[in-house]
Amino acid sequence: MKRNDIPKVFYLWRMLSLLCKKCKYQTGSFNGNLLGFGIKASSLFYAIVISLIIAIVSSSLILFAYLSRIEFDSFEMNQRINLNADSGLNLLLSKQTIVELNQEKSIDLYTSGNDHVSLSRKSWGAYEILISKAAFKNIEAIRIAQVGFYPDSSKSYSLYLVDEDKPLALCGKTKIKGTAYLPKAGVKRAYIEGQNFVGTTLIDGQIKQSDKTLPEFNKSLIENITTLFSKKMISEKDSVIVMEKGISGDSLNNSFKNKTLVLTSIAAVKISEGVYSGNIVMISDKQITVSANADLNNVILVAPKIIIEKEFKGALQAFASDSIIVNKNVTLYYPSVLGLVRNEKSPAVSSILLSENDTLLGNVFSFKSNTDVLKQTGFVMQDKAVVYGQVYSNGYVDIKGTIYGSLMCSKIILSTPSSVYENHLLNAVIDLTKLSKNYVGINLVKESESKKVVKWLE
Repeated sequence: MKRNDIPKVFYLWRMLSLLCKKCKYQTGSFNGNLLGFGIKASSLFYAIVISLIIAIVSSSLILFAYLSRIEFDSFEMNQRINLNADSGLNLLLSKQTIVELNQEKSIDLYTSGNDHVSLSRKSWGAYEILISKAAFKNIEAIRIAQVGFYPDSSKSYSLYLVDEDKPLALCGKTKIKGTAYLPKAGVKRAYIEGQNFVGTTLIDGQIKQSDKTLPEFNKSLIENITTLFSKKMISEKDSVIVMEKGISGDSLNNSFKNKTLVLTSIAAVKISEGVYSGNIVMISDKQITVSANADLNNVILVAPKIIIEKEFKGALQAFASDSIIVNKNVTLYYPSVLGLVRNEKSPAVSSILLSENDTLLGNVFSFKSNTDVLKQTGFVMQDKAVVYGQVYSNGYVDIKGTIYGSLMCSKIILSTPSSVYENHLLNAVIDLTKLSKNYVGINLVKESESKKVVKWLE
């Protein structure tokens, strides 16, 4: 019983005593008094009824106080568990060294012995998955987040073009807005395909001199992608299903609370239809084709060659070693990634293609090792293709579309029906200022250590 309930009980007992005082002893004849003692029968009846009411009320108050206490304790414990789960996730987002990548560890948050959380980090394609779980008896709180890296604004730029002693030439309605790292030869106007540069300012932003090589690509990111190709990322904690045929009509939704579902095949795979969402990785030793009727959300595709058919809409991470072909009118929602990493089995030229009217919200990278000198890797954007995010290629790029974000490349080429031009841009747009300030990308060149949540997962 709470302390403030005591006066209520005392008040009821006081009322009972006052009523009892009204029961007076009388002398003389019986006159309807009970047992001749002078106590009226009705007064005793009232006293019994009031006593019963008081007993019921008192019991109710005690029960109410007990249940209130239980409910308060439960609320307080729930709040504490949730706060612990949030604190664990904030710890993982910080520059901590307690939990390494692809590791799980249980820690006591405040060294009090009462606030244990289970923390884990694992690579998820080009991103990370952070999991923080706090539990007490039958109460559990879990936070799962896909995280990337927030760009360092002091090091951001719209264009980084390696210095190969050749100037950048602009033609038509080309627009570059933001800081640009250019060769020492600078930038100039040009006239090709019947079009001269239209505009008064070549670069709408600060111009700085670039180096002879690109900023080094993030080694840990390449290692993560390589393990996907070699299937070394598959562990005993994963559920592996071998695909003998294409995928048609099935639907899978795998929570990140569960084991990663890995679908593998030694043959080419076509995802014709169905819904695939969450903690799913699809790996083919030959090719993966995604139909417009398929619905993919946050899954990872790995194959030497990946083809996304026209009109497809979804969010995915696609990693290939030969080529990635995205056909017309495709929309890849944030946070999608297209990544090409050459290996010893890759053809002479490997590339990523975005076709007309394609839209990608996320990241694109095309990478080859420094020892792969005689072979080439690239990224091609056709007319009206748009990328919101980061683009990196340590080979060539052929940009005829729009990049709202940043472009880092070793060489720019412009292929037209009549010729191929080097370091020329025609009617292309590269505008860093149009990229949302809340954009969270990936550490392509490891310039940022500021982790941010890309999306919350289940």
